[in-house]
Amino acid sequence: MTTPFDGMAALHERSIDELPFRRHIEMPSVLAAAGGVQGRRVLDLGCGSGHYTRFFARNGAGSVLGVDRSPGMIAHARHREELEPLGVSYRVLDAAAADALAGAFDVAVAVYAPCYAATPAALTRLCAAARDTLAPGGRFVAATLNPDLATVPHYYRPYGFDVTVADAHLRDGDPVGLHGRAGEEPFQVTAYYWSREAHERALTEAGFTGIAWQPPRTAADGSASLFARYLAAPHVLAVSARAA
Repeated sequence: MTTPFDGMAALHERSIDELPFRRHIEMPSVLAAAGGVQGRRVLDLGCGSGHYTRFFARNGAGSVLGVDRSPGMIAHARHREELEPLGVSYRVLDAAAADALAGAFDVAVAVYAPCYAATPAALTRLCAAARDTLAPGGRFVAATLNPDLATVPHYYRPYGFDVTVADAHLRDGDPVGLHGRAGEEPFQVTAYYWSREAHERALTEAGFTGIAWQPPRTAADGSASLFARYLAAPHVLAVSARAA
């Protein structure tokens, strides 16, 4: 099986350094929404090149498994594990089919995966699969398109990317173009917009409670002033929920 993401592993890795909001805002926000991962069994859904998988291991997770439907991404992640062993594991598996890992985790994280759900049913299916991987009381964290993202043209250009929409008044399921460059390599992906209500409905239907949106966090390195405009309307927010 091949996917459109198979050849994007190196680009995925470079985006962490070339798009610094990822390291300075996105990653601290996801970790805060998870309530920390120390000693916990963590599942990284849609792990891509494994950057977050390694991040969780370095932050003290008891065990970490990364799953992604792209064999190319998983091959890259496994190679990184060989070069720098952290004790993490990887499997080729679609995040929406991760219910096969029933009840095995304390924390399940999906970074950007909800953005690729093109229908309400697909969004609910992803949430339900995440729910099935969790032990009772486990936490699901999703980093998803901010329902209040800025639609002003070129608002995010100072941060290395642009967002394009057909209509500034976004409705559930509308496509959102994300494009920019990481190094010399351009990237362009299509995500899908979902309102807070749509996210919360999918999570509730999947069996989650205690839904909470995480205000964006910055790393403790004095970088907040560099990202003031971004922090006013981040394009991604983390949302968490607890398995009943």
